Amino acid sequence: MKFKKSVPIILAALALSAALIGCSGGATSSGSQTTDSSVTATANASPEDIAAKIKESVTLTDMQPLSESDISSMYGIDLNDVTAFAGEIDSTGLRTDEFLIIEAKNNESADRILTKMKARQTQRMNEAKNYNPEGYATVQKSPVAKKGNYVYLFFSEDADTMVNILNENVK
Repeated sequence: MKFKKSVPIILAALALSAALIGCSGGATSSGSQTTDSSVTATANASPEDIAAKIKESVTLTDMQPLSESDISSMYGIDLNDVTAFAGEIDSTGLRTDEFLIIEAKNNESADRILTKMKARQTQRMNEAKNYNPEGYATVQKSPVAKKGNYVYLFFSEDADTMVNILNENVK
């Protein structure tokens, strides 16, 4: 009688053990970790990582980070088109220094974002035209471009350095 009652318990324990062993991944898990890191090594850097490298290489003073609401209100960019972003703008209002890097969800999103960033460049040029001729020239010659699904603007005297850093980190 005891044997008949213990059989279902033993079978349940074996089934649970098999399920736990199967879900743990065992040795396969560490093998896939190696594969994952090799994929990461060849993947594009995030906008945040690129921005950090820019800030290490270029002197930008009195800058403040751009927020999601800034991306929507200042640029008119639909956040549904954005995977990730990083950027900063001059906090004093005296200079035209500004940079923004956006990873778009797809090519169509990147095209829409590029259009909005070019409109922002025109807006900044119009703002600086009468009161800040140097700032106007900086914004006018600064790049607003797309590389794959990454879209960027670099309003800075160091824009060439910023573009080089982006190109080193986005393939």
